[in-house]
Amino acid sequence: MNTFAPSTHTYFIAGRPVPSVTQVIREILGDAIWQASDWHKERGQAVHAAAAFIARGKKFEFDPQIAGQVKALRRFFSEVDPVVLDVERQVYSERWQYAGTLDLLTQKPGADALMILDFKASLTLSVAYQCAAYALAYPGRVIKWGCGVEIRENGTYQMGDIYDLRKYQQDWLNLLGSYNVRRKCGIKEDVV
Repeated sequence: MNTFAPSTHTYFIAGRPVPSVTQVIREILGDAIWQASDWHKERGQAVHAAAAFIARGKKFEFDPQIAGQVKALRRFFSEVDPVVLDVERQVYSERWQYAGTLDLLTQKPGADALMILDFKASLTLSVAYQCAAYALAYPGRVIKWGCGVEIRENGTYQMGDIYDLRKYQQDWLNLLGSYNVRRKCGIKEDVV
């Protein structure tokens, strides 16, 4: 059975803890990609929760500190009008022994193909690896496309590049392999 412990942000496959997609990317690619204080992480969690409520069409209350991001999210969903297929989905790769939570599964605009959207405070190339990891772990579906969406404090959003995730899946597996080698060598960074 696959489970998630929110208090420690730990994913388990068959009772065994496995690394998260974010944990692997953060440790291997480093702080150049992930520069966030605890306050920024908490704000990011609140923004992601707001995105999930909006995607599901639910009403919610939010802290005024994220009012700009909520405005940006509402604008995104109104203007882009994505076909929402899945929201905040935990995915587990039993084959590769990792897990994570994707933000949004939708259809690629103008196509029948599936696309993962990942909401970010700022866009970096790491979103391609992150989406590729989610695509590999998503059960029973082939997901070829991924895109980051920058959600800004000023109430605007910016769609990033649309990535062909097939080009990034091997790189993701290389990152995961590097992470696992570090563990075998006793090199461990506790990042959540």
